[in-house]
Amino acid sequence: MSAPYVSIKRLIDNSLAAMLAAVEVYNKPQMTYRDEVTVMLVVNAWELALKAVLRQQRQSIFYPKKPGQRYLSVSIDDALGRVNAGNLWPDGVDGIATTVNIKALTEYRDRAIHLYNAQGLGAVIHPFLQQNVLNYRDFVLAKFKKDLADSMTWQLLPLGATAPADSVQFMRADKSSTMVAEVEDFINELRGLMDGAEAGGADMGRLAVVYDIHLQSQKKMSSADLVVAVSTTADGQIAIQKTDPNLTHPYSATELIERVNKKRSGRKLNSYDLQTICWKESLRNNQKYAWKHSNATTHVWSGAAVAYLSSITDERFEKLRDEYRAHQRNMRAQAE
Repeated sequence: MSAPYVSIKRLIDNSLAAMLAAVEVYNKPQMTYRDEVTVMLVVNAWELALKAVLRQQRQSIFYPKKPGQRYLSVSIDDALGRVNAGNLWPDGVDGIATTVNIKALTEYRDRAIHLYNAQGLGAVIHPFLQQNVLNYRDFVLAKFKKDLADSMTWQLLPLGATAPADSVQFMRADKSSTMVAEVEDFINELRGLMDGAEAGGADMGRLAVVYDIHLQSQKKMSSADLVVAVSTTADGQIAIQKTDPNLTHPYSATELIERVNKKRSGRKLNSYDLQTICWKESLRNNQKYAWKHSNATTHVWSGAAVAYLSSITDERFEKLRDEYRAHQRNMRAQAE
């Protein structure tokens, strides 16, 4: 017996339905088991979308059939592995960071399914969950020409297809030692995933809305990045603060070029290439890519800049060089 036929359209339609259901569940005014159900639906949405991409490539989404058993479709971990192995991520969606983001949610899902004490972890997982929706929207739009934003808007839904401007949230946490230990263990898992992604040159902006995490006593809360504070001596409040640009834009121009050259195929880029693309597309004015303190003389760059520059072809850079040289000649001629 051959493997069952699976429609790509059905896979992606069900995937979108699962993601929309996740957002609807998350934003209900009154909902118990909210975080757990939301993450389960989000993980399911990704599993279906990844399998749809594999079907686009005419790859089987089933394991080899064992005698006396029915066909079993591949797990989300195996689907991620196959998409990564086939380099099937669309341009502009960093596969390393997006994979880690999904794995962070599957880790949370597994803890919920296996009855771990997940209470209070919603405040920890929210930055990953919000970024996941953004990653999903870009992924599905690029691969299937379907825009999640056509069915939702963050102006109405806190968890939406465009990130809200204010990411500061406050939630209550159980002050028991068991709760503190569970949060700390989960954070350690997330930090391990994030460290691996950063070491691999991932676009950290794809990982979470706020991507650096520390567990501290509430009385010591001073970091400008994501701070998760669980205190048995204070009032047990978990606080999430917005990321400092010094953390989201950690690369100098030299470091930016080095990381881009490690990720891209083709010739090695240099500072002149960076200058040409900045001139053409005003990258230094786009805070997604560049940031400069008012007292600084140079810009610093984000992981998103690494991913974007890595996606530009040699032909595009050569054309930009020619245009920039012509521009400089015109400027010199006008000055004479």
